[in-house]
Formats: sequence, C-alpha cells, structure tokens
Amino acid sequence: MKKNSCVRGKINFGTDGWRAEIADTFTFENLGRLAIRLADYVGKNSQVCVGYDNRFLSAEYASFFAAVLEQNGVRVDLSDSAVPTPCVSHRVTRQGYDLGACISASHNPASYNGLKLKENYGGSARCELVAELTEGLSDTSYDGPRWSLKYHGKTSDWGQDYLAELEKYLPEGNLRVGVDYFHGTGSPFFGELLKRKGYIETALRAERDPLFGGINPEPRPQYLGELMGLLKSGRADIGFAFDGDADRIALVDENGRFLSMQVILAVLAWDMLDSGKEGRIIKTVAGTCLVDRMAEKYKAELEIVPIGFKNICPEMLKGDVLVAGEESGGIGFGDFLPERDALYTALRILEMMKRRSMLFGEIWDEVSCEFGGSYYLREDFPCAGSFSREEFLQKVSENIKVHSLPYKVEEVSYLDGGRIDMEGGRWLLIRPSGTEPLLRLYAEGEDKSAAEKLIRSGRELFNEQ
Repeated sequence: MKKNSCVRGKINFGTDGWRAEIADTFTFENLGRLAIRLADYVGKNSQVCVGYDNRFLSAEYASFFAAVLEQNGVRVDLSDSAVPTPCVSHRVTRQGYDLGACISASHNPASYNGLKLKENYGGSARCELVAELTEGLSDTSYDGPRWSLKYHGKTSDWGQDYLAELEKYLPEGNLRVGVDYFHGTGSPFFGELLKRKGYIETALRAERDPLFGGINPEPRPQYLGELMGLLKSGRADIGFAFDGDADRIALVDENGRFLSMQVILAVLAWDMLDSGKEGRIIKTVAGTCLVDRMAEKYKAELEIVPIGFKNICPEMLKGDVLVAGEESGGIGFGDFLPERDALYTALRILEMMKRRSMLFGEIWDEVSCEFGGSYYLREDFPCAGSFSREEFLQKVSENIKVHSLPYKVEEVSYLDGGRIDMEGGRWLLIRPSGTEPLLRLYAEGEDKSAAEKLIRSGRELFNEQ
C-alpha cells in the first residue's frame, strides 16, 4: 500500500467508534481505508457482519464497506435492512463472527455518519483494537471506485433472530405504551414486540427521516414534548424514547414526568437487589449516588469507571454483573449482552411493572422515599483553547480552592475529569470533551433547584456565566 497524501480530515475514534461529517471527513475514501485496515486486522477468511442505520447514505456506505472487505479476503454478512446497533452485537455473538460493524453516527446531527465496531463478544471495540486499526492509516490508501462499488454477496434478514431473542423477556400484557423513535432504527422492531405480546402502542416519529425532523436524534427532555403530552393526557401508561440507533433510552412516567437515566438505573438496580438477586452494579463517574446507597444497604459490590460504555464493557466481561449504566442513557445487563440495548432495557422495565403490578412512577416514588430524590442535569459550554489532562485537573483543583461552592465539599476525585461530591449526595462533574472545544458539566441534586445551583457553580469555576 502506498502513502496517501491527499486524504481530507483525520479519522478520530471517540468513546464509541468514528463519527464525522458526511463528505468532509466521513467519505467513501476514508471508509475504504478503514475497511482495508480492518481486513488486515481480522485476516483473510474471517467473518464480519455489517449493519447500518437510517441516516443519509448509510445503506450505500454499508454496501461499499462490505465490498471493500470482501475484496480484501473477508467473508461478509450484510444486513438487508437498517437495524439497531444492538442487533449487530447480537448478530456477531450468535453467529460466532470475528467482528461486527455498523454504519451509524448514533445521536449526532443529521450531517454526520460514522462507524461502530463490535468485537466477537458483542461489546464495543477495545482501545487496543482501535489503536492497531488506526496506527497504519496514514500509510493506507484507497484508490478504487466510490459510488459505483456495491456489495453483491450474502445479505440476511437479521431482524427475526433479534426479535425472537428479545421476545423471550417480555411477558404478555395490555399496557398502553407511547414510543418516540426519533426516526431511528428502533422502529419497527419494538412495535412488533409490543404487538406480539398484546401491548397497545402509540408510535411517534416512527418513519425514516435522515434529517431527524431538524433535531439531533437524542432522547433529551427538550425534544420529548409530544411524548410527555401523551402521558399527561392519560393516553398511555408509560413512555419510552430511543436514540437514532436504539442503544440509548429515555423514559416518561404515567404522570408525564421525564425521568433521567440516573432514575432508570437506580430503579432497575433496586428491583434486582430487592428481589434477592446477587451481583455487581457498574456505573460511570457521572452516575447517581442512589446506587451507592443501595449497594451499601444490600451489601452489593459497586464498580465505578470512566465515562463511556467501552469502559463498562470490560467489567461486564468479568461476569457476575446485575446491571450497568452510563449517564447518557445506555444500560446493559449481565444476562444478555456486554453492551447497551435500549429495546431490551424497555422490555425489562415492562417486565418489572407487570411483576410488581405497579406503574413506573409508582415504583420510583417508593424508591425515592427510601433512598432520596434525584434530579440530573448536563450542560456543555465552549472553552477557549485546550487543556492537557494534567493542566485541566490542576485548574479544577486550583479553582475549587478560590471559588465558593453551594454545599459542603466531602470529596474530590479525578477518575475522569474532576468530580466534586458534596453533602446530601449532591455532586458536580467537570470534564473536557475528547473531540470538541467544550467543557461538559454533569450534576445531580435532590431536586431541580439543587441541580441548577450545581451547574451554575460549575460554570463559575471556569468563569463562564
């Protein structure tokens, strides 16, 4: 292979794969280079499955990627339709493939596309694989056809196997379920599951729209007005929202309340521990303190890892995990895959509600009475310049000393950014984005007022009003 001197844009892998703007850095040429490197990594006659989401050109990119892999000696199983990213994880594990790939930019803006890699155990690619894959990219070129190159080999309907697996975990029921699909790949899969088991679905934004209605396909509260209205009007018993590739979830309860990922993780952990199940709980450094209290009461082991499900996955592979969650809406279960899956999470929630004969809001009210309330906020703001990790941590440490915080500080830790734990289980996390000139603030308090106060204090630490 010859040195490529005219590739536009650098390929950077983030917390879960490579994402970039279409026709800027995410190009057929760069995707071809990655396919060549991936073929070198897995070796000839290896088996790789390739899926894709609903984004602009995703099907074409997937066909091209599969064709380049095949040209380089890899046996490919290409999905015949758009699928959730967790379906790729399911496919690679159940079929015994060497690797899985999904053309998806998850919850990024519509102008983006991306590539997620799943190893043979179903989880996101390890840092070692990514390092080896990207190490030789500067010396790898793709000089073949772009648009005209199509894959003409094996394609498969992956959906039926995936649905058959998920269906095992959902009991029959008659609840009314509102679902906001954000024009993503959760539709039609989740609706089919509900239909098979007798649930009544009201689907929102279920059709494909590569522009995602002009918003990011991310289930954040500011985008969930219609779903919350559905619940407030009494036309549904629970509401779910899935991101663009259906690996992250949000929830609206029977009263129309948006309940954060922190609440979902806490309720699921409580349900398992309260039911007598034993095992470890995994959360990220931006995870709720409620699970700490639960772990203490039930004498369960709690593991805390840096942000990103790729940091959760290695802990799940060790076994003995009940539930694992990240603050952005990804939840994994030890009895399924070492990966987040929004559809499976929703099924587990419906199963819990059926078993306990309670609606989700009722369960949360009971849990919060015992372990305390939770109101979670996340905010990004631009920062001038960039920091090395050491410079950033030093700046956090220095600023804490000269700025007054709204509550008494109990502990400061630096596992990933700077987390300031304060009295009453309140906390603030400040960390720089790994890919953008942004600082990210994460905060949890007992109510909205406390969380907003924490966010304001975080901005003041860096002199941002």
